[in-house]
Amino acid sequence: MILIYFLACSLAISITYRDSNLSLLWLPAGVAIAVIFRYGKVMIPAIFIAILLTELWWKLSIYQAILLAIGSTTGPAATCWMLHKKNFDLHFAARRDVLWFTLSSLAGAMISATFGTLALSILSGKPFTVSTWYIWVAGDTVGALLASPVLLAISRHSLRAVEHKKEILMFLILLVAANWFVFLSPYNYLRLSFVIVAMMIWAAMRFSLLTVSSITLALAIFSTWAASNNLGRFSSFEASGLVVVWAYVTTIALIALMINAMRSENVIASKKINETYQRLNKVTSRLPGLAIQYRVRSDKTTSIPYASIGILHMLEVSHQDVKDNAQQLIDRIDPRDVETARQQLAQATRELSPWQTEFRFYRLDGSVRWLFVDGLPEREADGAMLWHCFLSDITDRKQAERDLHIAACTFESQEGIFITDANWKILKVNQAFTRITGFTAEDMLGKRPPVYRSDEQDSAFFQRIFDSLKEKHFWNGELWSLRRNGEAFPQMLTLTAIMEGQEISNYVASFTDISLSKSYEADIRKLAFYDSLTQLPNRRLLMDRLEHLISVRQRNSSHSAIFFIDLDNFKNLNDTRGHDAGDLLLIETAKRLSSCIRESDTVGRLGGDEFVVILEELSADRKEAIIQADKISEKVRQILSEPYQIADFEHHGSSSIGVCLFQGDEITVKDLFKRADTAMYEAKTAGRNTVRFFDPAMQAILLVRMLLESNLRLALSQNQFQLYYQVQVNADGKFLGAEALIRWWYPDRGFISPAEFIPLAEETGLIIPIGQWVLETACAQLKQWEKSAATSNLSLAVNVSAKQFQLTSFVETLSEIVARHQINPALLKIELTESAILDNIDATTEKMRELKKLGIAFSMDDFGTGYSSLAYLQRLPLNQLKIDQSFVRDLSHDENDATIVRAIIALGINLGLNVIAEGVETSAQRAFLIKHSCTAFQGYLFSKPLPMEEFMCLLEQEHSVHTQQAQIGFAG
Repeated sequence: MILIYFLACSLAISITYRDSNLSLLWLPAGVAIAVIFRYGKVMIPAIFIAILLTELWWKLSIYQAILLAIGSTTGPAATCWMLHKKNFDLHFAARRDVLWFTLSSLAGAMISATFGTLALSILSGKPFTVSTWYIWVAGDTVGALLASPVLLAISRHSLRAVEHKKEILMFLILLVAANWFVFLSPYNYLRLSFVIVAMMIWAAMRFSLLTVSSITLALAIFSTWAASNNLGRFSSFEASGLVVVWAYVTTIALIALMINAMRSENVIASKKINETYQRLNKVTSRLPGLAIQYRVRSDKTTSIPYASIGILHMLEVSHQDVKDNAQQLIDRIDPRDVETARQQLAQATRELSPWQTEFRFYRLDGSVRWLFVDGLPEREADGAMLWHCFLSDITDRKQAERDLHIAACTFESQEGIFITDANWKILKVNQAFTRITGFTAEDMLGKRPPVYRSDEQDSAFFQRIFDSLKEKHFWNGELWSLRRNGEAFPQMLTLTAIMEGQEISNYVASFTDISLSKSYEADIRKLAFYDSLTQLPNRRLLMDRLEHLISVRQRNSSHSAIFFIDLDNFKNLNDTRGHDAGDLLLIETAKRLSSCIRESDTVGRLGGDEFVVILEELSADRKEAIIQADKISEKVRQILSEPYQIADFEHHGSSSIGVCLFQGDEITVKDLFKRADTAMYEAKTAGRNTVRFFDPAMQAILLVRMLLESNLRLALSQNQFQLYYQVQVNADGKFLGAEALIRWWYPDRGFISPAEFIPLAEETGLIIPIGQWVLETACAQLKQWEKSAATSNLSLAVNVSAKQFQLTSFVETLSEIVARHQINPALLKIELTESAILDNIDATTEKMRELKKLGIAFSMDDFGTGYSSLAYLQRLPLNQLKIDQSFVRDLSHDENDATIVRAIIALGINLGLNVIAEGVETSAQRAFLIKHSCTAFQGYLFSKPLPMEEFMCLLEQEHSVHTQQAQIGFAG
């Protein structure tokens, strides 16, 4: 920058007027403006330094140099500020850009000149002169007009994109000759400088901005050099010579810039016109109709000057066929419509108003289509009338009008009818609609039909209606709606979707009020199936539901349960407080029972003080179903033991509950009642206010579970858990790492299977502290392995439960454990089941990504046993898929399992994931997996899960074997 500025200064100072020190062209001003505008305010300090160094080079004092540098920097900076305010285009693409650049440069030059002349006057003691200021302003302004366009236009692209090279060469030759003739030849006294101006007009009209501005700069330098050396036409001037030179240079510069700007404006305008034309063609080609220009000449002949591409489809002619004569189209209009159309056209022509008409048009196959034309007039200079028209096919609309006319005759019937648009906004209702609902036509027009929402009529219910209308265009059924007074009423409703092409345009609904029949039906049902006091299902309805439930359970593996509930000492309340108090107690008991069960369950009253609860959809596992039934029965017992406020006294009661579990059709309804009744009496025998199961073995299971849960809570504090390690190997048998597997050593029972205590830990929430202990222990073990070269590269896989992984603090906790143990996180692998991952896919993915940033790897455990979505697999930041052992076990004799395994391996490879197979127990299984590109294994073929001491011995053996093999290979 400094060098460029210094060279510009040297060039400018070398061109002085006559024998003075005044530079005719101060090019550094243009350099400063171009640099600051192009590269921003950051270049202002660089410009200041360049000016300062240049002034010091010319032997000025430090004070003079600083003041002149400030002035010479402020002017270009102010010019750039003004240009930015005016949104100046550095390519001088518009005349306003040339104008504002000239004015801004002049303003900046005035600032620099004022500051500089005042500074020199103050420091040197010489008086301020207007001529010096004027010369300074003119030199800076002309320098800006010459240097800035060149520097603003220059770029790699502009240098590579130079066009008309031969023409430029020819022009330069002619220009050199013209300048020689005007300034250096013996005939230089002739006033021929206009020739050069004419040539610059040619250049500006043909060449790029960079070429033109470069030529202008060279031309200006040459002409001012000639003037300063008393050569050429300008040397004959005396006092006004300087003005003439500046005027000449400024003229050619402005001519070049202005013509370039006008040429750019013309290019831009042409481009916009072309784009507009192309957009118009695209729009008209996609309109559901035809855009045409229809010309009617003074002699009544017609033509089609313009038509969109739809003419071939709608009118079955090409534009060329009717461009000069449109009579063939008029001949195909139905004679019944020709005269009407002509009269409407004549009236629109007289009034210069829009022309709109409908007519029937015969297609080439003889069929008739209704067309609608909408045109605007434009009178032409020769007297012809040009109509800008849009034609649309309204055949379907005309057919719909006929259909609606027919429908209107049947619209007013005894059934309520309403018609809506595609958005369910009512367009019309009949009198029966008003009579049934109370809503008038004015109430409903433009509004949606009143909707009554309930548990039965939820969003899913209405979605089924919409789906039926979309697929079948019809729906019929019972629906509850609202009257104007807010009353809900049932109706038998028929909905029909009216199609317009592939889209629904309207809905037609007809309905009848079935309130009276529904009321009769409800009364009959209530008397037959419900208890009149508590409004709960009676014995008959309960038995029907149980029979239905048993039949359903034949196709369903889940368990169900029945509770027999007897209110303790109910007879005493009846005897002491009367039957009214007893009835109130029964009513309150019914309310409490209804409030503490699920919606899918049933509460009923057998009679007297006996109630029944039916539980559905319990676990398919018998033990879990017992646990679920026990929790609910205990909840019922507790809520029935709370005090009752009956009339003016408080009653304390309790209940005895008998529970009977059943599955499928293993029992009849009669036997089920007997068993539950027997269990209830056992509860009474046990002292009342308790729960008893029918099968004593079930009671034993509950006791065992309670004991196991109690011992499980003590296991962590008493260090009864251990980690066992099962090795993971590659196809060469080399150890890759291990999976950490928890074991529970109980002093009285020995090892307790994880299959027995893990589900209990999940249910009770103990899996969270147990899982954290496993992570702590695994990370500590990884740290130990880092100390040995033989184990430093081994990875360790840890299973994390869904409940633990879903904790909001899981990422923070695991990160803290990894940091505290200072392990390599890349050696820690978290194994998650599909259920844990897909439970909350968005939250799971975010946690996995956060942990993966630390380097922790992820493996999907038991892959293939759950619901595996390819979309989810692509989103999840997994490293590995683990093939479940249930597929590996039967590879040899079950082709389905073999197919699944091949598919999982292929899926993993395609997704860029590692695949490991667990449960590998035979060489045949290993060979099959290797054959199909699975190269990581885990199973009893390599080692069973081992405690750490035995696992380390296994590692040493493997290390020794590989060392020996390596030595043998080396020796060989």
